Amino acid sequence: MNIIASHKYVSPRARPLTPEEAEVRRIAYALKVPTVEACETAARDLAPLVDAAEAPVTTIVLMPVPASTGSIDANRQFANELAAEIHRRYPDRRVQVKTTVGRKHPVESSCVRRRRGEAGLQIDQHALIRVAGPLTATGTAYYFIDNMATTGATLAACRSALGFGDGIVWADEGRATITH
Repeated sequence: MNIIASHKYVSPRARPLTPEEAEVRRIAYALKVPTVEACETAARDLAPLVDAAEAPVTTIVLMPVPASTGSIDANRQFANELAAEIHRRYPDRRVQVKTTVGRKHPVESSCVRRRRGEAGLQIDQHALIRVAGPLTATGTAYYFIDNMATTGATLAACRSALGFGDGIVWADEGRATITH
């Protein structure tokens, strides 16, 4: 799975953060709410990276990742802002937001588990299922969109549920390649 990320995520448990790293972390958490400022900031940074990743004739489908509660509201807002920013910068680019995966039931957040010193959820513990009907494959790039990736398990679980797709995140802890 390829993951497009505009920033490296550094945990404050590893070492003291630089001011830039602290700002990346602040925005990553603000995308969970999300705030308009966080969505706009992330969209401005990510739009050129997403556009550069695909041929101009490729349709880009942004697929919100469900939160541990099952809600896609935060990531849908993030995806909508990214789609709007891509359209503003690249008016001929075809981009859409589509719900493709959901949760069978809420799960405990990997973030909460890590704060307790436990491991995050494994791929099979995410309870993700495909909720989309048939999807066009020709000339289309599918991207799951989330605020951040730590191990990549949530994005991998989304890909497993749908059968394909790559990832777009504001910040990545480092298992995936950061595209700048």
